[in-house]
Amino acid sequence: MRTTLRIGIVSAALSNDPREAVARSRQMGFAGVLFDAYSPHLSLPELSQSGRREFRQVVSGQDQQLVGLRADLEGKGFSPSTDIDRSLSRVDRAMEAAAGLVSPLVCVDLGPLPEPARVTPPKPKIDPREAGLIILPTAAEIAAAAMPEPEPVVEADSPFESSVDAAMAELGRRADRYSVIVAFRTDLSSYAALERALRKADCPWFGIELDPVAVLRDRWGTDEVFSRLGGQVRHVRARDAAAGHDRRTRPAMIGGGDVDWGQLMALLDEAGYNGWLTVDPLELADRQAAAREGLGQLGEAMG
Repeated sequence: MRTTLRIGIVSAALSNDPREAVARSRQMGFAGVLFDAYSPHLSLPELSQSGRREFRQVVSGQDQQLVGLRADLEGKGFSPSTDIDRSLSRVDRAMEAAAGLVSPLVCVDLGPLPEPARVTPPKPKIDPREAGLIILPTAAEIAAAAMPEPEPVVEADSPFESSVDAAMAELGRRADRYSVIVAFRTDLSSYAALERALRKADCPWFGIELDPVAVLRDRWGTDEVFSRLGGQVRHVRARDAAAGHDRRTRPAMIGGGDVDWGQLMALLDEAGYNGWLTVDPLELADRQAAAREGLGQLGEAMG
């Protein structure tokens, strides 16, 4: 039997004022709100203990739940050319604030990640007897030529990998200290790169923030993502897009794009996911209309 998932909304889609955001969320029928840890209007890590109590009361007073906090890395993330201590501090403070707000989740966009290295395939040997001859392709060779181009060969980038792996290991130690789940995504790298980073970190507090639009852009299809990472989904960023040529996408309301929500719900159910689906309409012009439509479409998809 399919688990009924909880549907939330990102606060920035409703209002910059937390009180107004949670009030609108309740009025629309959402169950919870995902807040940015850092925003021009409110930095949650800087709240005092009394300020955090008041913030929790603002959320619970509207019969809403705090989905979690979002604290994306800035610039080039954990690459060697950045101030990694500053990036670690940014997420650390968000995790400390999440723990203080009794929220179990922090969502983080890691930015660029090193792609997993692949071995360059050997060049085929040429039979001297065939040199200079015109060789007609076989039916099998013609069919192979029609297949999609293979993934490009990526050589190992040791400094980049070392930098990311060391930062992720340190972040894992801090997540364990605060007992906070961290759900990672990356808009600048592949799911293969994200899998590599998580595998190297090997931290029980880590998982992924599944983004269906990122799946549309990725070389891995939906089935591949779930076969490799389905058990590590800790949060779902609910948004949609129309898919175009060469994995390009254009933002769309949920249900108006190319994400197969019925398939996605079935795969989440199969993976045993029972967390949040958080509607994120920030790339759309009419965010509140998109939020309402998204809530309705997700409710129908869950059946």
